[in-house]
Amino acid sequence: MKYIRIVSIIIIAVFSMVGCTKETVKTSPKKEAEQSPQEGRKVDETNSSPPVQNNETTGQQVKEEPTPAPEKPKFIVCIDPGHQRKANLELEPIGPGATTQKYKVTDGTTGVVTKKREYELNLEASFLLKEMLEAKGIEVVMTRTTHDVNISNKERAAIANEHHANLFLRIHADGSENEAQKGFAVLTPSKENTFTNNIYQESLTASEFIVNKVKENSNVQVNGIKFRDDLSGFNWAEVPGVLLELGFMSNPEEDKKLSDENYLRPLLQSVADSVESYRVSKG
Repeated sequence: MKYIRIVSIIIIAVFSMVGCTKETVKTSPKKEAEQSPQEGRKVDETNSSPPVQNNETTGQQVKEEPTPAPEKPKFIVCIDPGHQRKANLELEPIGPGATTQKYKVTDGTTGVVTKKREYELNLEASFLLKEMLEAKGIEVVMTRTTHDVNISNKERAAIANEHHANLFLRIHADGSENEAQKGFAVLTPSKENTFTNNIYQESLTASEFIVNKVKENSNVQVNGIKFRDDLSGFNWAEVPGVLLELGFMSNPEEDKKLSDENYLRPLLQSVADSVESYRVSKG
């Protein structure tokens, strides 16, 4: 009996151990914590909200800002107030590779009544035009802001080229031995001019905008567009260019008008408006 009791105790112990091994093993709390919070979560692929990123320092989600649209390139006008106080009668080629030469720069004509020098009128008008263009958001570069300079026509064109101007506006006044001659005109490179093949069409387009707008001013006589192939300022230019002849300082009536802001301002405003229209046409 003693041996039977011992055997029974051993059998009961063995069955107890086997039962323990058959119990289901549960996932430990630690393992559950290591599971990804995204597991089992359905992703809505139709969500059109901006993507979010985690801020690495705070852990907060931050929406990505949309990339701003690139700014439109600036529209640049180079204004060249023609002439200067002292002429430079040295010679320079009329264009790249040319054998024909012209004076580097003269001092211009003189008002028959006002006695104002053309270089003075040109700078006065240029400052007014600069103000009007800048009011339209157009960037303006001036070849000169004083009379005491020494800048040849070739060098003036170089300034426009260096700034990649969209338009090279040359401001002048006219003179003639015929005092009766008067009127506003626009000079532009000729089609036959081999120096200006690359800028001919755009120069003509700008000239047409200017002439058509100024014609709306009933106080101004408009003589239209004149084509030239002998102007160094055009021939050295790599950007579209036009030359404005504001009027004849040799005509007594027009000479006085050009020194009267009540006449000059509306004329230049028409020019500024036409430049703006030309800018818009370029997109």
